[in-house]
Amino acid sequence: MYKLFENSGWLLIDKLSKLFPGIIIMALIGRHLGPEEFGIWNYALALTTIIGSVAILGMDRLAVKEIINNEQGQGTIVATVILMRIIASIICMAVSIGIVLFAQKHQQLYLYCTIFSALIIILQSFDVLDYFYQAKNKVKRVIIPKVTVFITFCVVKLIVILLGGTLIAFLWASVIELLITYLIIIMVFGYHNATDFTPRVDWSLARTLLVQSWPLILSNLVVVLFMKIDLVLLDVLSNPAELGRYVGAARISELWYAIPTVISVAILPGLIQKKKISQNTYLVTLEKWLRLSFWLSAAIAILVTLTAHLIIPFLYGDSYRAASWMLMIHVWAGIPVFLCIVLVQYLFVEGEYKIYLYANLYGLIANVAINFFLIPAYGGIGAAIATVAAYFTVYGVLLLLDKSGQGYRLTKKMFNPVLALSDIKQLHNSLRIFTGKLFTKNVMPNEQH
Repeated sequence: MYKLFENSGWLLIDKLSKLFPGIIIMALIGRHLGPEEFGIWNYALALTTIIGSVAILGMDRLAVKEIINNEQGQGTIVATVILMRIIASIICMAVSIGIVLFAQKHQQLYLYCTIFSALIIILQSFDVLDYFYQAKNKVKRVIIPKVTVFITFCVVKLIVILLGGTLIAFLWASVIELLITYLIIIMVFGYHNATDFTPRVDWSLARTLLVQSWPLILSNLVVVLFMKIDLVLLDVLSNPAELGRYVGAARISELWYAIPTVISVAILPGLIQKKKISQNTYLVTLEKWLRLSFWLSAAIAILVTLTAHLIIPFLYGDSYRAASWMLMIHVWAGIPVFLCIVLVQYLFVEGEYKIYLYANLYGLIANVAINFFLIPAYGGIGAAIATVAAYFTVYGVLLLLDKSGQGYRLTKKMFNPVLALSDIKQLHNSLRIFTGKLFTKNVMPNEQH
């Protein structure tokens, strides 16, 4: 449990360091560039993220499994997967540039943003080293350099803003930031593993991994399409300035998604163990987690809705004021997001992996259909409505496709505020006990010495 919470703590540090300082810096950049240029940049990021999701090749899960199962061949696995991802990223870069040349003719800024954003996808091929450290429960070796360089470049970007830098300057800063990050990670990796590793590319292994990974590639593409397609459609059906305002609202709304994501990483091993020991204890844990997720996400949605008209002008300036209404709507997507993360972990433990893919397909269809209907008339507000509706669609489909009916029974119990208060008290007591044990583990030996 100590190792689990240590790694989850590092993951939380990584997310929070990028979210809270990151949202401030991006808000300042958005204010500096204005909604139109900020929107063009985010269009390129969304497009390359969608196309680049294929370049991950499903290796975010498959590589970890291979590294754990084949300890002797870890060097070959890491080298092979990195090369596979670099080749796939270059192909995705060419596709992204081709789409922009066709769809955004004679608009150089779109092309420049796409080229730089695609370079980021290529550099992220070295995230394979993250998978290695995840398998070894040593994630801090990649998170420390990532967080350090990120915070440093937040300061760099702030200086660029003060100097009146152009969008191109911020594009260069983003690429250089990642280049330095991965150079440090590669050097750290080489320092710790120089004697144990013999990097070698195995083409037969590459073919085997590709055959295994195609369902994961499809699943990743569907999920990323579901999450990013609204940004592309806003640029196509409305204008880049409206997209820039919508991104400003969405970034604040999505800031909170780190909470359930990190909790899910921490709680999954415990859920698997509880199911082995006692089905009843396992279901009670799920029920409490779902109930706490509902009430926490509802509280966040209410708080942000009431303060949106203050948050947006404060962070982004008067030119983004219309984004306040988008934020008031978009933040309610947090409720189904929090709940979906719980339900997906439940389905993962139960072995019902395909349900998540089907639910995201239905959510994607709903998202695209509603966006096509609402964006021409309502712009970013229509996109925010579509996002909320799409996420609730995903949650509803997850419940409908769960043949056991357990998800529905758990959902019925999550609305009880009395039980929620009881859950909060129990959680507080558990954290107090765990903190006490952690303190004893770390401090008492030193005191005795």
